[in-house]
Amino acid sequence: MSNPPKQQLPPFPNKYTLRLVSPTDSKPCLICYKPTTSVLISENQVDFFYTCNAHLLDTQFTDPVHPQAYYDLAKEIEVLKQSVEKLKVEVDSEKPYFWGLNQYWKNGGGSGSTESKSESTSKNGNDDDGNKEKSTNKTPASKDVSKYELLKSKLKEQSNSLQEKETQLQQFKFKNYTLHQTIYRNRLMAFQKRKYNKERSEKIQQKGFFPSAPTHDIS
Repeated sequence: MSNPPKQQLPPFPNKYTLRLVSPTDSKPCLICYKPTTSVLISENQVDFFYTCNAHLLDTQFTDPVHPQAYYDLAKEIEVLKQSVEKLKVEVDSEKPYFWGLNQYWKNGGGSGSTESKSESTSKNGNDDDGNKEKSTNKTPASKDVSKYELLKSKLKEQSNSLQEKETQLQQFKFKNYTLHQTIYRNRLMAFQKRKYNKERSEKIQQKGFFPSAPTHDIS
């Protein structure tokens, strides 16, 4: 029983690496024919072609291979987003307005209570004690404002960090790509055509490829 024929592998895999050449070595882009210094080279370096960086963003042309660094950065962004949302809630809950409103009602409703306290203090001759009481009442407020400012500062810091990380993710420099199947098939066909033309050219140069003219006499 004969063994089934082995499946023939393509001359180059659909795995490409992005390289840059010097401006003096720039060549026309495969798509738009504009000069470019970006080159996609197959993993085994059999196939290569020049392309503009803008075309690399087209999913109908190439797909980037996401490295672990990309996923790590995306994870950092997700953690930062959760932290920022949590801080927003904390900042809103610690706004001085809310604390002042609570203290307003705790102190008996505002000016009426204050006047009552002032009259009582004046009658009892305890102005110093009254001032101490007011000073004591202001202490929680200052602490609350300090906490609010601290949270607000932390929120701003993390929001800026989040924005920077998101920009890094959007502008992530990919090094490896796979071609869209249609583009990959075109590259394989172009390779086979070049191979055929090369072999034919070599055969033409070989002695005996063309028939020689007869040398015997015609009787």
